[in-house]
Amino acid sequence: MPTLSLLRALLFPAIALTSVWWLAPLTGLWTEDYQTLISVLPYLLGTLLLVLAQVFNQGRLGQMALLVMATYALIQFELQASLEHSERWWVFFWLTLLWPLNAVVVRFLPERRPLSLAGMMFPLALALQLLLIYGLTLTSLYPAVLQWSESFRAAGVGGLLPLPAWLSFSIAVALCANRLPRKADIPLAFITVIVLHAGMFYLFASQQVSALTASTSLLLLFATLLVSNHQLAFIDELTGLPGRRALMNDLKHRHGRYILVMADIDHFKKFNDTHGHDVGDDVLRLVAAQLEKTSGGGRAYRYGGEEFTLLFPSAELVETRPFIEATRERIASYQLTLRDTNQRPASSKDGKKQRGQKSKARTLNVTMSFGAARRESGESIEALMKRADNALYKAKQNGRNRVEDAV
Repeated sequence: MPTLSLLRALLFPAIALTSVWWLAPLTGLWTEDYQTLISVLPYLLGTLLLVLAQVFNQGRLGQMALLVMATYALIQFELQASLEHSERWWVFFWLTLLWPLNAVVVRFLPERRPLSLAGMMFPLALALQLLLIYGLTLTSLYPAVLQWSESFRAAGVGGLLPLPAWLSFSIAVALCANRLPRKADIPLAFITVIVLHAGMFYLFASQQVSALTASTSLLLLFATLLVSNHQLAFIDELTGLPGRRALMNDLKHRHGRYILVMADIDHFKKFNDTHGHDVGDDVLRLVAAQLEKTSGGGRAYRYGGEEFTLLFPSAELVETRPFIEATRERIASYQLTLRDTNQRPASSKDGKKQRGQKSKARTLNVTMSFGAARRESGESIEALMKRADNALYKAKQNGRNRVEDAV
């Protein structure tokens, strides 16, 4: 499942990279009307994305949109002349050097609304960088620094991307790719935007390449924002399973006969009271991981608290009963190790010494009770869930760690 999640997160970045690779050679063939439209498009997309990022509290996506839009505006107003001019090369050199570093800063910023006081720190930092670069031209150091920057012009591949920029972009990609989280949509989108801008600076002489790169980057960020908010609304953050809203949405669009199973962790309150909420969270993750392995077409959801749901496309309970029983037995036989945080090694050296020694950690066994109900023709969702709940209550009454069918 982690591999499948990563492949899904790679879909939009792959589309963005493929689109730019295919469209870049064609920009010179576009009519004047199309060129005018694509020149304005980054500003429209960037403004819309900033508004949505503010509404949905997606600060990093909003700040990246701001960086892309500000970069595009700087190119349009300052870098339309030949880079043979020293003044233009000065701006281009520092832009290619600092842009990926600013992208890394955005990647690791805390989530703050773009238009909040904390969120305004990043655009202020960008403005300060511009002032410092401009201020450097007024000092006695300018001739020497300019000569140093121009020493990379001919050495750069194609003469357009200086060596410091290559290093900066490589470091930025490596930092953003390091330790990708389980929900990797935003980091992968940022990596793609960085790669797109590296390509843009490398092909800087191409017509409309900056507009194409900015528009594609912003469309990718827009799609990532939609995916991210969908996950927040429909995916349970702790377990990674679809949540109650996703379950109800699926049930509303499901017709005919199917099997609904309500499942509940036995004595879950005792786990929390005895071992603490951290262990309780481990139990929930364990159960979710095992429920996700349910075969027979079963799909797992976290209904709420310690309660989960399984949904089967089968029309008969007898068909799904072996799959439910297999899941129940798999959970009951799994031993959850309780780690003593006070005995954790203080260093990797101490950890190596402890390896191979007999562990004194305690283990727990978790069990679940299941209530299964087949949807009857014309039966409402509420009635079906009530019958499944009654079957679950019956399983609890009959000793727990068992499956009961609804009547």
